[in-house]
Amino acid sequence: MLTKKRRYSLTIWALGLGYYITYTPYSGLTKALSNGLLPGTGGPVKGAVLLPISAIATLVGMFSFMTIKGWWKYAGRREFFGFQIPFPRLLTFLSGVCLATIMGTTTLAFSFAGLSIVLVLVLLRGGTLIIAPLVDRIVGRRVRWFSWTAMFVSLAAVLMALSDASSYTLTLVAVIDIAAYLAAYFFKLQFMSRLAKIDERTTTLRYFVEEQIVAAPLLVLVLVVLALIGYGDVMMGFRAGFTSFVTTPAAFYAVLVGLSYAGLCVCTTLIFLDRRENTFCIPMHCGSSMLSGFTAAAILALLFNQSGPSMAQNVSAGFIIIALGFLSPLHHFDRYVEKIKRALRPGPAPLTQQPQRLFLFVCSGNTCRSPMAAAIANAEIAGRLGIPFESLETVNIRALSAGVSARVGAPLTPEAAEVLRLFDVPVQPHAARNLTPELASEAELIFCMTKAQREAVIEMLPQFAGKTYCLHADADVDDPIGKGMAAYVECARQIREFVRLRFSD
Repeated sequence: MLTKKRRYSLTIWALGLGYYITYTPYSGLTKALSNGLLPGTGGPVKGAVLLPISAIATLVGMFSFMTIKGWWKYAGRREFFGFQIPFPRLLTFLSGVCLATIMGTTTLAFSFAGLSIVLVLVLLRGGTLIIAPLVDRIVGRRVRWFSWTAMFVSLAAVLMALSDASSYTLTLVAVIDIAAYLAAYFFKLQFMSRLAKIDERTTTLRYFVEEQIVAAPLLVLVLVVLALIGYGDVMMGFRAGFTSFVTTPAAFYAVLVGLSYAGLCVCTTLIFLDRRENTFCIPMHCGSSMLSGFTAAAILALLFNQSGPSMAQNVSAGFIIIALGFLSPLHHFDRYVEKIKRALRPGPAPLTQQPQRLFLFVCSGNTCRSPMAAAIANAEIAGRLGIPFESLETVNIRALSAGVSARVGAPLTPEAAEVLRLFDVPVQPHAARNLTPELASEAELIFCMTKAQREAVIEMLPQFAGKTYCLHADADVDDPIGKGMAAYVECARQIREFVRLRFSD
């Protein structure tokens, strides 16, 4: 944890490229099938007919990917009839329901007659760009001025596209489909932000696998049920998709659509799971899909003499590009400015100008265990950095403490102060304080002394569950108050051992 400089991974850019590569055939093939452009398909294929086979192909592709990667082991488990099987948590299950909705509504959106690929992307991506800063605000992530600016630019893009009413046909069914897509993303991003979006690979992959074991199977199951009901044109379309459509040449293209969606779903989910806030990750996702949409539209125009997007649609797409410009490059604008300043300033830059790293230790009353843990952690930080304890104020790493039910202002217990001196840890003035959303938001990681305290923190601040852990995964640090000096010494010894293990992760 403290053995290397904190860095942002460049993997997200490779995922963005993968998303572009898979989204281009997905959107292009879906639109070509719905317009009856592909040879041997016998005419246009309705979205309801296309969806069943493509959903099954997505399911097969996604499960095959997780099997090849060996990621099934990361899922939570439940025992049924003596067998341990992968089983999602409640919030991950709900996120999977949202993803199933997104899978179905995306394919349907590209199949609607009268809607170009670019227009669909403007509506879908413009909507998600608007959602991104709102979700960040709801879950307690920082949202800066350029994110709000990009949200309003995105809204302008959507309004511009909708104003060109003569170039498209936006039916009530299409409106409902797009609204369902955006609503699903609104809730999915909140679940994801609370459960994952951290550096810990195990947590990230657990979320990924548990969401996927719900999403595609649920979509296929719902389609099967609706096909069996068979009421109305849409349900009869689903029924045809499972029966007569399977033997047609167009079914092959539907399989390619589904496999392409499996690929893009892997890339986009991992993009969203990057620990950076949604106002960075969503623009990466949107930018890649917008470029793929233009590519797919250009290919269809070249191969099948299709008309290109209208001027208003191109302008609205340009607004989306402007929104991305406000979000992605300017998201770290302050870092670029600081790099320029450092290049122009002689000598090394002070460490205090680097981003602050805060580790927060939490117990009940904040008079014993958590302040001892913070003091021990600060001593460990100073030792690993090779600086005096008194110089910690000059670096960008520190540890603090708080309580879940503290008597605000209460001092450190005399025994805790004494045991810190025995461990050669400097004792500083201390006044107990309670955990607050602001303090939790600033912390990179939150370590609780017991499982019960971790559960209390998560219940109080569920948006920070993804970075809240027990100091030791399998052992509580017992409260030594009232048990004598020997209990304090043993408590401090455990804390020092656990802190060192955490900092060596």
